[in-house]
Amino acid sequence: MFPKKEFYFIRHGQTDYNLLHAKVDHEDVSLNGTGVQQALAVEGIIATLPIRSVCYSPLKRAKETKEIISLRLLASHFEIPELGECSMEVWNEMRSCGANAHQSAHKSVRAFMQRTVSGVNQALSRDGPILIVAHGGIHWTMCCLMSVVDHEWTIANCLPVHFFPGSDGEWKANKILGNSL
Repeated sequence: MFPKKEFYFIRHGQTDYNLLHAKVDHEDVSLNGTGVQQALAVEGIIATLPIRSVCYSPLKRAKETKEIISLRLLASHFEIPELGECSMEVWNEMRSCGANAHQSAHKSVRAFMQRTVSGVNQALSRDGPILIVAHGGIHWTMCCLMSVVDHEWTIANCLPVHFFPGSDGEWKANKILGNSL
């Protein structure tokens, strides 16, 4: 489903919708002040990674995060529409299905998961290592489809994650926290 190629992922910085835990679909909103600060805080970590390609969602919050965190990267940038976020309806259905979400009876869930596969595969076709800047629904779907264990599928804003195939051939995911590189 996904080529066994290491990559990095980061969810966009905080928006007012995230802050309010709004259970409604996001408009195409910008980062709030906290989101900008989160992106600035993680920029130094991102600058130490060997990123050659940055692939990102076309939504404002992801694009703004990408602009901040990639300031010192000498990398090519690629906007990938398929890395956009899912609707709240799809998010709730996926989470209620858990690890079996890919077998959901809901056509919209299956369509989002297929779109995620397409977007991630487009990203992974670029020169690596790759950084994907996207959304919580994309991260959750990747973890589900990769059968990632020992890693939370629901991710905080601006938390970088390193995805890689383990020695057993299974996908692994590690949060990158400060000096843990």
